[in-house]
Amino acid sequence: MDPVLWFVWVALLAVVVGGTATVVDTVLKHRRRLAEIRADAARRDVHDRLDAVDARIERLERASDAAPR
Repeated sequence: MDPVLWFVWVALLAVVVGGTATVVDTVLKHRRRLAEIRADAARRDVHDRLDAVDARIERLERASDAAPR
């Protein structure tokens, strides 16, 4: 066996491991970003519902103030 051949195998293994690590890192970052986007959408829904409740309360208060006593 040629003594230089093991250097080639080490270099090849480093390229494969590095490529695999890059792919796994990219997939994990993508999943994390999707989770953040979904969480933002859920928070937006909650804020929209709270705004609607606030608007209803304002209308009720105005109607209550306008009602004869």
